[in-house]
Amino acid sequence: MAVYCVRVTTGSYLMAGTLDNIFVTLVGTCGESPKQRLDRLGRDFAPGSVQKYKVRCSAELGELLLLRLHKERYAFLSTDSWYCSRIRVTAPDGTLSQFPCYQWIEGYCTIELRPGTARTICQDSLPLLLDHRKRELQARQECYRWKVYAPGFPGIIDVRSFEEMESDKKFALTKTTPCADQGNSSGNRYLPGFPMKIDIPSLLYMEPNIRYSATKTTSLLFNAIPASLGMKLRGLLDRKGSWKRLGDIRNILRCHKTITSEYVTEHWREDHFFGYQYLNGVNPVMLHCLSSLPSKLPVTHDMVAPVLGPGTCLQTELEKGNIFLADYWILAEVPVHCLNGRTQYVAAPLCLLWLNPQGALVPLAIQLSQTPGPNSPIFLPTDSDWDWLLAKTWVRNSEFLVHENNTHFLCTHLLCEAFAMATLRQLPLCHPIYKLLLPHTRYTLQVNTIARATLLNPEGLVDKVTSIGRQGLLYLMSTGLAHFTYTNFCLPDSLRARGVLAIPNYHYRDDGLKIWAAIESFVSEIVGYYYPGDTSVQQDSELQAWVGEIFAQAFLGRESSGKSPEPR
Repeated sequence: MAVYCVRVTTGSYLMAGTLDNIFVTLVGTCGESPKQRLDRLGRDFAPGSVQKYKVRCSAELGELLLLRLHKERYAFLSTDSWYCSRIRVTAPDGTLSQFPCYQWIEGYCTIELRPGTARTICQDSLPLLLDHRKRELQARQECYRWKVYAPGFPGIIDVRSFEEMESDKKFALTKTTPCADQGNSSGNRYLPGFPMKIDIPSLLYMEPNIRYSATKTTSLLFNAIPASLGMKLRGLLDRKGSWKRLGDIRNILRCHKTITSEYVTEHWREDHFFGYQYLNGVNPVMLHCLSSLPSKLPVTHDMVAPVLGPGTCLQTELEKGNIFLADYWILAEVPVHCLNGRTQYVAAPLCLLWLNPQGALVPLAIQLSQTPGPNSPIFLPTDSDWDWLLAKTWVRNSEFLVHENNTHFLCTHLLCEAFAMATLRQLPLCHPIYKLLLPHTRYTLQVNTIARATLLNPEGLVDKVTSIGRQGLLYLMSTGLAHFTYTNFCLPDSLRARGVLAIPNYHYRDDGLKIWAAIESFVSEIVGYYYPGDTSVQQDSELQAWVGEIFAQAFLGRESSGKSPEPR
């Protein structure tokens, strides 16, 4: 008789425990154990509990390969969800095997877990394990399906495909208050204090292994509610007229003052602070060093001589690498929106900046369109104060549009979602790259789904408050992705390509490179352990499928992105 000690850990999440019957089967190289119920005096599998059980076999099973968990009905009770964190098995000879689970188990089913040691497909030779990998990926690909959100967009998760799952695998994310229109067939609801409708079906359901966090959803929505409600009470959210005084803008930050907001309030008009924001503001990725001026920006030395001062000239500063350009070309043909019956305006500026001898970056010239000529004057610091301030304000407006839509949402949300989806669909749980990446995808699908349902939906916040609206957003992102390359993802390469490795006081670069180096060191050691050379990378069919799906869904199969689906 061989006795195995099984220790089961249930997650500490709300309602993570279960009253269903839980059985276990151990599968080893020398056979498998009888299916045995895990039961002891008192309640089993309560949230946060760690329970020990004994599994008896007629003989030792050899090396443990799989652990089967069976979840079945208990008496007359209806099914519930169970979040199993991990299971530890101690063999009769003292050998310890860890079986990570970390997933919600819904309904009555059987799942198979492998030991926690990461293994590539090339390291598995037993047909049992190869078949397990194949079946796991087939099940994942059935659950996680791609969807086209808009032409030119990266692929996104098809949330509505989960509505096809059995009703006992569905669950609500959050409670809502019904809107006044009870006959609304779309299922839309209003959240209290939130100035838009929420598309409930797209938020409610998700495959159990990536169940949305109700805590995270509540945090996202109810952090926004007080802010939007406060702005509404102060008459800012529904404001339809123009600002009468610049001082009125202070009302926006009246209830959210910080040291930074107070500093910005005092210094936002200054040229030095305007230039500093290009280095360490919300979008510090726009600057490119110039060796010559583009033909679409006909700035002459005489225009900027008063700022450059004696002893130098524009050509000399270009040769020294002290002239930089922020080019908002992507806004040149963006559709504009109509707000409150009035067509809005968008500029596509070219902003020329100079790194002066004191190490400060200051604006030299601003052209508010991509086409020079009589209808597109070049604004200079020597112009009247109001003309120059207005030109800088239009640049900041363009900065907001590019940052929020492309730098932020496209690059840090949508592209990351495509990577997360490919990881879930093409790499089994035991794969080393899956284990490496999965913790960093937490909340990615959830946050993006909520954003699409509340911000990007027709007549959502983007349509209500931005000059380009939802159609302009779709244009910006699709155009941005068409010009996106793999270099943009690699910070050292991006900084080098933009020629900003030596510019002083660039804290974004300095801090970013330190973080990059730490991540690179950590990841390289792990990847190098499992992939000692190019051949091992090429022979991993799962890894190649993962790369191929990222190429197809994130970069839309564009060779210009710098990625290739073929192993090199």
